[in-house]
Amino acid sequence: MRYQRSEQALVLALMEMVVNGVSTRKVAKITEELCGTEFSKSTVSDLCKRLDPIVHAWNNRNLREHTYPFLIVDAMVLKIREEGRVRSRSVMIATGINEEGYREILGLMLGDSESEASWTEFFSWLKSRDLRGVDIVVSDSHSGLVNAVKAQFQGCTWQRCQTHFMRNLLDATPKSLQGDVYGRVRAILDAPDLKRRESY
Repeated sequence: MRYQRSEQALVLALMEMVVNGVSTRKVAKITEELCGTEFSKSTVSDLCKRLDPIVHAWNNRNLREHTYPFLIVDAMVLKIREEGRVRSRSVMIATGINEEGYREILGLMLGDSESEASWTEFFSWLKSRDLRGVDIVVSDSHSGLVNAVKAQFQGCTWQRCQTHFMRNLLDATPKSLQGDVYGRVRAILDAPDLKRRESY
């Protein structure tokens, strides 16, 4: 029984490493050094497949328990293996801030691109899980994303993400002026009220 518990603890540790971004190759190497036994990449992958139903249940949970006045959405491009090929896919991510002020990742979905159709499908899926109360959506200014927000969350306010805005601004600014521009724009964005903001 004690050995069975130790084995379960090892499997959980392997899964946690993968969840935290450690590659299956590195996990295999670490377990070989720690245990003196070789774990192949495929063995680690098979063990981690036990996470699939847990992740699926979390990603499809009902969102009825809270309202989410603030919704932050973004996408990142990942290389994933599909049908024996490595390809680039967009992962759309929604983070909600609920009525109690707590931030929570609401869901992730793979898409072919950051098209309006992909974002519309993503938002429809979130709403089918009882996402409600959205008042402000924050995102980058990708046109397909903005159009999908306006269509799916009618009456809410769309706001451009300050981080993306600053990055775009600095990309268009000569290097010698970037420090000064960053400081001035940051002061405007961080101003505690409109009157202070207009004074900069």
